[in-house]
Amino acid sequence: MATFGKILRNSVTAALLLTGITTGVQGQVPGGGVSGLGMGGRGMINLRGTVLCAGCGLDEVRKGQPDKHHLYQFTHGQGQVVMQVSSVNGVKEWNSSWPPQLQVRAKDNVFQLLTAEENLGKEVEIAGILRNTRILDIVTVTING
Repeated sequence: MATFGKILRNSVTAALLLTGITTGVQGQVPGGGVSGLGMGGRGMINLRGTVLCAGCGLDEVRKGQPDKHHLYQFTHGQGQVVMQVSSVNGVKEWNSSWPPQLQVRAKDNVFQLLTAEENLGKEVEIAGILRNTRILDIVTVTING
């Protein structure tokens, strides 16, 4: 009977280990997740662009600068920014199917990099996960220049 118990315990341990590995791998695959439940994402996204203004809205920027294209508004609990995106995942010209207004989840200090006055007009790199629920989870913000 001790042998059967040992086999059962090893089998359960192996099943749990494989489940954990599979879940970890799924999180690294672009588009991995459970999209039907609003938890899925389109995968890791790296975008570059310039923050045009903080505390303003997309319509406001479009009216003042009608020649600007690829404008996106990122709204966070601390405020919002409008950014002109120049590339996504290294591609300068892309066909974006994501909406121009996104909710953002990020640590406060990470989002503050986008709203800081000294960073306005500088090139910015954002790394995060774009969710199917129109939420951008920002992991890092890097200011260039």
